Order: sequence, then C-alpha cells, then structure tokens
Amino acid sequence: MIRCAVLFIILFTALNTAQLPAQNAAQLPAQSAAQLPAQSAAQAPVQEKNAIDYSLKNLQTYQYKTSPISIQKLVLKNDIQTAYNVSFTSMNLTVSASLRIPAGKPEDIKGIIIMLRGHQRPGGYYTGKGTENPAKVYLENGWAVIAPDFFGYASSSATPSPSFMHQFYSTINAVELYNSLEKPNFQYSAAVPQADRITLPASFKKRVIWGHSNGGQVALHFLTIIKKPVATVLWAPVCIAFPDSAGHYGRGSEWAAEFKKTYTAADYSFFSYLDKIAPGTPILLEQGDKDTAVPKAWCDAFSKAIEEENSRRDKNSIGKILLRYEVYKNADHNLNPYWKTVLPRDTAFWEAN
Repeated sequence: MIRCAVLFIILFTALNTAQLPAQNAAQLPAQSAAQLPAQSAAQAPVQEKNAIDYSLKNLQTYQYKTSPISIQKLVLKNDIQTAYNVSFTSMNLTVSASLRIPAGKPEDIKGIIIMLRGHQRPGGYYTGKGTENPAKVYLENGWAVIAPDFFGYASSSATPSPSFMHQFYSTINAVELYNSLEKPNFQYSAAVPQADRITLPASFKKRVIWGHSNGGQVALHFLTIIKKPVATVLWAPVCIAFPDSAGHYGRGSEWAAEFKKTYTAADYSFFSYLDKIAPGTPILLEQGDKDTAVPKAWCDAFSKAIEEENSRRDKNSIGKILLRYEVYKNADHNLNPYWKTVLPRDTAFWEAN
C-alpha cells in the first residue's frame, strides 16, 4: 500500500503540464491566468455505463459520430496564434477543448495536431493545460492544435460511471474529434464578438496525433480503432495495459486483480489489438531514461511487441507498423532537457509522414 501511495504521488507530480526546460523559459513563457482563466467542470447528472461495452474489443464496432465544433471564447491573439476555448459533442456529452490556429493564411496551415495530454490535477486546471508549451513551438512551425480536456475537466461534462473507464471514454473522444476534423464544422457562438472571429480552415491537409503519458495510452487505443495510418508522436506513453496501468497509478494491484476476475482483461489491452493498427502507421516513440513516472522498461517492452507484430505481418505479407524509438539520456517524464531536439524532431516527423 505504501508503494502504491508513493507511485500515486509521483504520477500526480510528474504527469503535469509539459514544462519547458529552464533554458527555454524565456523563449516560451507560460500563459497567464488572465489569458486562460481557470474553469470548473460542467455540473450534470453522471451517466451510468457498462464497462464491458467500452472495452477495446467493443470499441472496434462502436458507432462513432461526428460533431460541430463550437467556438465559445477568444482567449489569446498575438503574432503567433489565435486561441479559442471550444467544445464538441462525444458520447452525447460535452467535451471542452483548446483550439489554436497559427498566424497567417488558412491555406498555409500544415495540418492539425490532436494533443492528448497526460494526467492533470483537477484543482487549478484550465482548458488546454498540459499542452500549451509544446503547442507554441508547433504553432510557430505552421501547425494548428486542438487539445481536448476530457470528461470531468474544465467545461466538459462529468466523467461517466464507472470512472475507472475514463481512458476508454477519452479514446472515444479522440476518435470522434479526429473524424469531426475531416471536414470541420466550426460554429462561432453568438457570444463571440465579430472582432474576435477569424476565417477558419474548411479542411486540414493532415490530422496527426500527439500523446503524452496517459494521453499516450489513449493514443495507442486510438490507433487500434481508427484503421488509418495516422502519424503519431508519443511522449513517454503509459504503455502497460489496462487494468494494470490503473492498478499501478493509485488503484492498487488488488483492484487490478479483482478487475481481471470480473472481466476478460485481454479485451481491454491494446497489446491484444496491435494487429488492428493500420499498415504503414508511422509512430515516433520518445522516452527519457530517467523518467520516474513511466519506466523506460515499459516502452522497451512495447517496442519489442511491435517488432513481434511486424514479424507476424512479414509472414503474412501485411504492411508493417513504422515505429521509430528515440531514447533521451538523463531525460525526465517531460523529455527535459531535450526540447530543442524533441520539438523540431516532432514537426519534421509529421511533415514527412
């Protein structure tokens, strides 16, 4: 129990906003509370769900929908970006998000990055927290960014019950957002003054994924479902399977063992569905060898599993998963102090794929 408590504290501390290395702080200042005000989760009756219905097995055939993207408020406009708080509908509930558009002409935008953040403490959370610092560099390189808050955060609906399935609800959010961005239906709220409105793209040349920590696990779930070769960057993803991941981060090994007695654990594990990842899917896996929140050994095991899956595909003349695994010496959970290497590498990877 002591070990679980310590790990829980580590996760809460380490899976915070992807912070800038000290030497870059002047270049990429964090935004102020006045620019991005704190928000509280929307209050509504909690929806009751059946955990079996949201297993990865059943998410393969889930009826995904698309949604308009409602622009609620301008929060920042400068010579780098125009940032809005927005929302969309997923699972018939509301998901708030941060939408950031790079300065310049809509036709010059290289694509849009769906940024799936790591765990955040609800206290002091604001829309887009955990993504805004790397997003600034991506914006400077011509990419738009959208970062969903997920249920229970900011202006999103409350997390459905059972809440331990939040990673799977977030996966649905990611898939439905990705599909909604194919031909985005951006709608300005009447509350947004005309002076705060810009011309938004009617489409994006590319839709790509960035996932950090818990968001990295959501990204892996996403790839087993989307059935398209979506270029994906993973920063220190939680790449042990559910329910062991939930057990490791606070719920405890006894809870995970009980879950396995009640449910078929393989139905919830992305390792069981690596064969569903589309041939030719490019994945850039980035990991620090001094990460205390996500051990490098987990990513090593994931890389090995992809190698084994690719061997199976070779024998069956199926296109491989294109995994590139980068390990940064002495780097932490946020890949500090390598941002000057990591961020340009990410944008080059998306541009090439």
